[in-house]
Amino acid sequence: MALSLIVNAGLAAIPIGGCLGTLFGIDAHRAANGQRPLFAPDPNENKGTDAGGGGQDSTGGGSGGNGSTTNNGITNTQYCQHSYGISPPRKGDGETFTLNPNQWGLTDGTTGGLCMNVTTYNNMTYPTEYTAPDFSVTWKFNRGPDTQPVRAFPNIMVEEVLPVELDKIQELFLNLHWSYGLGNEIAESTSESDMTSNEVRTNVAIDMFFDSDKETAQNSTAAQFEVMVWFATFGVGTDPYGTKTSTTRTLNGTEFNLYSGTRDSQTILTWAAADITEEFRGDIYPLITDLYKLDGGLYPASSDYLGYFGFGTEAFSSDKEITFGVTDLEVNIKT
Repeated sequence: MALSLIVNAGLAAIPIGGCLGTLFGIDAHRAANGQRPLFAPDPNENKGTDAGGGGQDSTGGGSGGNGSTTNNGITNTQYCQHSYGISPPRKGDGETFTLNPNQWGLTDGTTGGLCMNVTTYNNMTYPTEYTAPDFSVTWKFNRGPDTQPVRAFPNIMVEEVLPVELDKIQELFLNLHWSYGLGNEIAESTSESDMTSNEVRTNVAIDMFFDSDKETAQNSTAAQFEVMVWFATFGVGTDPYGTKTSTTRTLNGTEFNLYSGTRDSQTILTWAAADITEEFRGDIYPLITDLYKLDGGLYPASSDYLGYFGFGTEAFSSDKEITFGVTDLEVNIKT
């Protein structure tokens, strides 16, 4: 039997480590992704942001967004609400997914804001039964306190396929293309010098949670393991949590270094790309199997469950308006 999931848009969750606010960043990440109700409407919809708002029903292919434009059967809808799931409808048997602006870290002193743009086909039919809408996120925030440096985690989450036992997975195919650029348009490629000169603090990553219990594996705060794949990090205080180990793995020309750390009862394992990786195509399942082949009790077992899979960008702060765009994301989980 085969289960396949392909998502073509943008996805998940990222904790923050490093020299600035390391522990607070981890707490922030968990709040952004696992605490329920994650996708419930925010009762304080307009608190602490210039761009917030749009607290209408945003579920269902663009209804309830802050504004929509349609051209040749394609609709782009902007969502600026703080936290609310967006699940565009589709025809056929394709897998479902949920996007979320997820502005969970706003405080009374926050200035700036964030809006997510989601592109959908009006006939709800996509190139393949697994293709999902593209999306982009435009944001600008002032720097937050060390106790809460993360302002938002806009992301897209895989649904229905999970949980699944790790040793039942045959392949976890990823086809990814993202970019960051100044302004409100999707950039062709990311300029690291622009990110540095404008003091952009953010990261881009896949986030997963594992546990021996399939229900617990779906709970980001209770799962025994959090496993991430980082494709980029920018700015001070956004390094992977924990200590860099000697374990490396090169997949399709990208070298990943493993970081390991423990907070409370959860082990945090991060595969961080040695260089900014905007495009990746290949099977990332070896990054999972490598973990349960390592010695020691701080690594997942092959009998553990993968309960959550997501992709996104964590917005700390930026001196200027900046746009994160995902023009290709396919995730094919085969069992």
